[in-house]
Amino acid sequence: MMEQDSKKIIIKCIAVDDEPMALELIKDYCNKIPFLDLNHVFTNPFDALTHLKSDNIDLVFLDIKMPEISGIQMKEKIKDFPAVIFTTAHSNYAVKSYNLDAIDYLLKPFDFDRFYKAIQKAKKQLNIELNDSNGDSILVKSEYSTIKIFLADIDYIEAMDNYIKIHMQDKYHLTQQSLKSILSQLPEKQFLRIHKSYIISLTKINHFSHKEVNLENVTLPIGRTYLKGFLEKINS
Repeated sequence: MMEQDSKKIIIKCIAVDDEPMALELIKDYCNKIPFLDLNHVFTNPFDALTHLKSDNIDLVFLDIKMPEISGIQMKEKIKDFPAVIFTTAHSNYAVKSYNLDAIDYLLKPFDFDRFYKAIQKAKKQLNIELNDSNGDSILVKSEYSTIKIFLADIDYIEAMDNYIKIHMQDKYHLTQQSLKSILSQLPEKQFLRIHKSYIISLTKINHFSHKEVNLENVTLPIGRTYLKGFLEKINS
């Protein structure tokens, strides 16, 4: 069951797939999203059915084509089956999956950005508000913890290979996700991407030119493809 308090909301999930490599990918993607708790993974769909009858699960990542029983047959076996995101290498099941009220249909191989879009749909369908009621913070996974970061404390965010670095005045946090995914969690009025490697807080700008932005503690370049959007945002 979805756990909620004043600081965080966690979606409990399981993943079912007869391919161990597919489960490893889902594990990796879930680890990048702070509000997902991947409760268990199963290569045997019958073990997953037993687990679903004994635990409150909010969301299932479910492969469709598996030996002995399909993901669609699994969903039909339990009356109050949790929300489902189907994962499959076979595109011909799409219509059937939507007839079963699936949240989304991920066609293998799918990347993290596509996975994250499916999670955003799940969040909306489950009526989940991830930030505090006043929208002043976000949750991110850093090392082995989920931490709360106040938006007012963020100066800028930097891309670093498979990680991003969230810079604040006297510290930073590393988290394994993309600039694109973190930007979708931030309010548009306050944050803007200005470069392939940087997102800035508009409240921290001291001065700027057409080539760079000076924040309180650093000067960052403005990418050519981002300049028009930056100027329009500033002028508005």
